[in-house]
This record gives sequence, structure tokens and C-alpha cells, in this order.
Amino acid sequence: MDEIQWKRIMNTDASDNIDTEQTDLLNCLKRRTTFIKYKPNGRTYSRLYYLVLSEDAIHYFGSKRSSKQEACRIKDIDQIRSGFTTNVWKQCLKKRKITDNKAHLAFSILYHNNRHSLDLLAESEEIRLRWIQGIEYLINRYRSHIRTHREITDQWIWHLFSQADLDHSGQLNRHEVRRLLHTLNIQLNEDEINYYFNQANIRLRNFHELNHLDKDEFLIFYKYVSQRPELLKIICQFNSSTTEQLAATLSEYTVIHKLPRLTSIHRARPSHSLSFRKSKSTKRKSLPSSFRRRSASITPEPTTSSNRIERKNYLTIEQLKDFLQKEENITALSIEDCSRLIARFEPSIEGRQCEQMGVDGLRLLLLHDEFCLMNADKSHRVYHDMTRPITDYFIATSHNTYLRNNQIFGDCTPETYIHALRTGCRAVEMDCYDGEDMEPIVYHGNTLTVPISFRDILIAIETVAFAASPYPLFLNIENHCSYQQQGIMAHHLQNIFKDHLLSEALLESFETLPSPEQLKYKVILRTRRCRKGQIPIDPISNQIDDETELNLKDYHPDFARLVIYAQIVSFTNINHTISTQKCHHSISFKESKANELIAMESPRHQELITLTQRHLIRVYPGTIRQNSSNLHPLFYWTYGIQMVALNYQTNDESMCLQNGFFSDNGGCGYLLKPPCLLATDRSFDPKEKFYDKGKRLQIHIISGQHLPKENNSVEDSDISDPYVKVCTYGIDCDYTEHRTPSVRNNGLNPIWDHKMSADIYCPELCLVIFQVRDHDRYGRSTFLGQACVPFHALQLGYRHVKLKAKNGDYIHGTIFLHVKIEDF
Repeated sequence: MDEIQWKRIMNTDASDNIDTEQTDLLNCLKRRTTFIKYKPNGRTYSRLYYLVLSEDAIHYFGSKRSSKQEACRIKDIDQIRSGFTTNVWKQCLKKRKITDNKAHLAFSILYHNNRHSLDLLAESEEIRLRWIQGIEYLINRYRSHIRTHREITDQWIWHLFSQADLDHSGQLNRHEVRRLLHTLNIQLNEDEINYYFNQANIRLRNFHELNHLDKDEFLIFYKYVSQRPELLKIICQFNSSTTEQLAATLSEYTVIHKLPRLTSIHRARPSHSLSFRKSKSTKRKSLPSSFRRRSASITPEPTTSSNRIERKNYLTIEQLKDFLQKEENITALSIEDCSRLIARFEPSIEGRQCEQMGVDGLRLLLLHDEFCLMNADKSHRVYHDMTRPITDYFIATSHNTYLRNNQIFGDCTPETYIHALRTGCRAVEMDCYDGEDMEPIVYHGNTLTVPISFRDILIAIETVAFAASPYPLFLNIENHCSYQQQGIMAHHLQNIFKDHLLSEALLESFETLPSPEQLKYKVILRTRRCRKGQIPIDPISNQIDDETELNLKDYHPDFARLVIYAQIVSFTNINHTISTQKCHHSISFKESKANELIAMESPRHQELITLTQRHLIRVYPGTIRQNSSNLHPLFYWTYGIQMVALNYQTNDESMCLQNGFFSDNGGCGYLLKPPCLLATDRSFDPKEKFYDKGKRLQIHIISGQHLPKENNSVEDSDISDPYVKVCTYGIDCDYTEHRTPSVRNNGLNPIWDHKMSADIYCPELCLVIFQVRDHDRYGRSTFLGQACVPFHALQLGYRHVKLKAKNGDYIHGTIFLHVKIEDF
């Protein structure tokens, strides 16, 4: 393993390094603090805000002092900003409800993908600073936890305990435990509850203690219910356990002995590999008293029973190396590396001292980003060649970025630009019109959308333009402004972006466009320099062809000269564009026109690939998508189209594909096209199969952990019946769909033990989506979580898939699976 990998593995999260200063900050937030809350209409409310004891949400007292309400949850917060930066503050300033001299007291908490803000005024600058620092620490800690899956900690479990302790006695009775299991998304019968309850109860002094669990006992109870027998089977497979030793080890470890209650969807393929379902012949056994007394882990110590069958529930350092090399395909691995891994992940003191890894250590290791399904080396760093012409790259592109909801009505806001850019978008859009007081505005023309200042959008973009990526940012400008206001637009662009704005070509003459590397930290305008139907101006000479005269009343020269490498021109046909247009000329296709070109018979539809090899092409959703639904991006990426514009505000499958696709190459928003789309011989046809590069993907869906209920709501009355749907997307022949059976009433730790396979003919353009859904026997299934991974970024072996909500935020849920890829 190289030093970059070790740096990622050994990087500890924020909670591991908490110091006195951070403790003081959090204690300060837990004390009730008075802030004045501002609304867009200028109304103000004095409220007491505080961080709850579980440190996962900010609450406040409403107008009635006894009324406690939630302001926002830490996991939903995107940013915290100081000063008057949000639309709410700007409205209040405009209405003179507050003055500029209060900016040093103002701050805003933005949440739910920057769609909402909590805008507060503090009593002093010191209070504001403490709250900003405290909330930033909580945000970073949560994000670190969710990346390493450390949020499922003892502290979190004890928080569940406190919520379930209705009478605040510090103990849970069976009724309270039953309610808590419902919150954990699992349903058990009375016999099972009593069995686990009795096993966890280690206080035997009186009748009351026998019928109640304290915090430590509840921790044992929780670990019984959420145990991972499939990991123990993997350990036994690699520590040379015999069949008898495996059975003996599992009989002591496994508390949940019942088979998962599967609802068959279709017949599964026969499995000849390791099975993760519990054998029907296994009977319940009481746990040894030494096991019951342990609270740090539910993994029992190695013991020898009266029949002299040794229990082996750990991996030695040599066996761990064998597992990681043979199963996880980590070839460059030494004994010293394994020793460091045990020291990093094994939670038990005995395991670290003996250099052995048990179930809990293996679980933590396999949950780390470095060992999850998505190859961390591809998601954490830029590794593509970034020195080729920019036409050779896919570019993460947003459509009508200013919109918060649908295309017809609602507010236009700069916050949507900030959200898109922070997620790696490198091409945003704005429709510009004349505004009052000679200030251009942005809105969706001929609709009820509320306009916003062009200047405010540029200011918002400037603050985060290169926060997620250093590579060039395109501004797609649909220009409806008058000659005079185009000059003002040019002034704002130059004044706000300064040296970042590309205002002249890098070279006096060029036959291809510059590379992303050459255009680092540059803002590039993509718009027209002449009216539709006119012959475009050369950006170097600034001269017009003799056939057409530019109407200077239409295009302001200060604005026109800023259009360098992405000058939009009209499209007649592909042959005309290739033969007459220059490389800096760019084309926009409505999805219907792009579909028309793709629908042509072979080989004519391949001409579109040739077009994208020289020109930047953008495809945008048709006008029929008034609800801001999205087109299917892979349909166009397979033809090399660089800019497939999506509505980032819509949480649909297309955005899931977009997020998965651009999670590659360090999430920088640029992906080098595969060689098949850059070749000039037209040998690649997205409508045909290519056997010489085909791969057979074999996935064994084993289990799930901590799956949420519908809408991630713990209050939902229904227990999930989860199943997994796996879809592959790519060229025409690579679209497949598979699904597991569902598991009844268990979203906590369902076991599917289901195998599936798919033949992929163009792996370079293939994406794999894992979606967990709640089966409903009487209606449509509901969404629980999903993940999308590029085919070439899949890691082989046993892997966890960390699930996300529809909006792209990580949730606690994971899938555990095994991946194998072969040539065919």
C-alpha cells in the first residue's frame, strides 16, 4: 500500500481529536442563547436557541416558552456564513429592516442543499463567532463520521437509549425496548425479545434489575440485535476453520438464529460458494457466562468446549494478509501493513496486543472508504490526463441553475449556484434580461419565476467558483439584454471575476481548444457573439466575414470580446458544421434534436461522435419538462456529448447517475472520454456489442445494515421489508436490471444472500446503481437509499456500499456484497 493510501486510512476524524476548546464551544452552544431571527418579509422574532444534548440538532423555544421546536439537524446543514450573504438578508436590507452596520452580528445557517436558511442576529460578535466555530466543528465531525461510518457509536446508541427512556429512570423495561426496536427498523416476536433481553441483562441482584436494562446492558442488547454473522463466516473461511469449528463458532456468536423471512420475487441462481444464511438445523444455545459479561464487543473469546472443538473467531496477522491479497485484490501488502491495519481498526485491547483481528475490527476496516466498493484512489484524486483539448472531456453541467423548483414559478436564487458548484458542477446557466435601474436580471423568460440580479449571481459564484475543482468554469449565458445592459454585464464580469475571467485567447492562432490544465482557475463565457443565422466573428481578429455585417446595436463589443473559446453558433447539419465551423464554435441541442441525430441509421448516427471530437456540444432538456424533470444523461454521454445539462434541483435517477459518473477523477467535474470516443476511425458504435472488451459482472448481495425507513423517518409506523435493485446503464446493450427477494420486517440487518450477473460490453461507459427499496405487498415499493458507482471504479471482493438519500447526502445505511469481474 502506498503512502497516499496510508494517509487516507490513518486520517482520524474530528471526534478523535476533540480538545478542551472544542468541548467549551459545544457547551456554549448547549446553553440557551438569544438570537433575533429574520424572515424575508422583514419580520423579526426573538428566540432562545441551543444545541441538544445529543449534539445532532439545534432547537429553539417558540413563542410559548414551553414549546421546544427543532430549527435544523446537523446532518442537513450545508454551510454557515457570516454577514449579509443570503437572499433573506438582502431582502431585509432592501426593505430597510436592518442596516449595514449590523453585518458583524449577522450569520446564516443554510440547510437542505442550500434551499433554506436560518438567518440570525447575535447580541455580540463574540457570541456569533462561537456559534459559527461550534457549528462548523459539528458539520465537519458529522461528515467525517458518515465517511468512516463512525456515526454508529456508543454515544449514538446511548442517545437512542435516552429517547426510549420515557420515564427518565435511566433504565428500559421490555415495553420501552419493544418501542426502541421499532425505531431501529426491526420487528421481533416476544420470545426473541425476551431471549436477547435476558442475555444482555448482567445485573442479577433483584427482580427490578432482572426486568430492566441500564445503559451498559442496552449496549450489549443492541450489539446482539445488530450483529454481523456474515463477517464471522468470512473470518472462519480464511482462518482455516473446519466445518465443525465454523458451526461451533457461529453457535456461540449468533444470537439471531432464525432464517431471514424472505419474500420471493423470482428464483435465485444456485450458489456453490459460501452461503450466508443460517442453517435450518441450528438450534438456540445459551451463551457462556463469560461472554455475557462482556460489554465492549459481542465477539466471544476463543474457547474450547467439552467436545474439544476449538472456536476460531479471529484472523491472525498472516491470515489477514492472505484475505486482503486473495479476496480484496490488494497485491502490494506487507506484514507490517497488516500490523498497522490491526492497530488502526481492531477495537479490543487483546486483539491489538496479539495482532489479531476479530469481527468488530473487520467490520470497521471494511467500512472505511479505502475498502468500500468505490475505488478511493479514483474518487479522492485527479488521475486523468488533463492536458488534452477540452473537447476530449465530459463536463458536469447544470440547466437553468438559477431555479429552485420547477420551470414555471418560484424564486430564482444564487444559492442554487453555490450548491451546484460545491458538488462539482463546472458549467452553470443564466438567462439574462434587462432589469430596472440599468441592472441586468436573471429569470426564466415568459414565466412566473421571480427574477434576481445578475450581479448577485456573479458574486455568489465567485465565492465558490473553484472550491471543489480548479478546472475551468463555464458560464452559459442566454443573452436577451439590450446593447447598454450588455455593457453593464461585461463590467460586472470583469469587476467581480477579475483575473479569473478569460478575456483573451491563450494563443493568437489555434486549431484545437486549450486543455483543462491550461485553463485552470478560469471563468469562460459560453454564449453568442452574433445574431442567430449570422456568420460568427473570429475571436482573434474580431473581424466579420464579408457575407455578414454585425449589427453593433445588438451586441456590445465589451461583452462580445469576452466570448473566446465557446462561441455558440447555429446548427444546420453535422457535415456543414465540421467543414465550415472552427474549433471555438459551440452548438446547443435541445434534447429532441439530439435524439433525432442519435436515431439515424448506422453509420450516420456515428457522425455525432465525430462532431464532438472537435466542437463543444451541449444538450439541454426540452420545453415539455416544465416540472424540471431530467433527460437521461448516459444516452448522450455514449455519443461523446460533453455538456449534458441537468436540473440539479431535481432528485431523480438522472442526478444519481450524474453524481456517480462525476464522482470519478477526484470529483473535479471533468472526465477524459474513453479511447473509443476519441478514435477517428468510427469503429465504435453505441448501438452494437463489442465482444473484445466485454466483462461479466458477478455480484453477491449478502446483507444490509441500518437501513432507514421511508423518507428517513424514525417515526414511520411501518417496519421496512427491504430488497435491493441493481441496474447497469451504458450503451444500448448494457442496460440490465436485477433484484433480490425482500426480507420481512428487518431494516436493521437483513440478509439476502442473493447472486446476480450481467454481461457488460462497454465497461468504460457503464454505471452501476444499487437501490434499496421497501417492498409493499399492496402498492408501489418506496425508496430507502441508493448509490451509483462507475463500472471501472468497482473494487473486487467483499465490499460495503454506503447509501445516499435522493438529494445525494449520505445516510447510515449500507449494503454488504461481493464483487467479481471476468472477461468473456
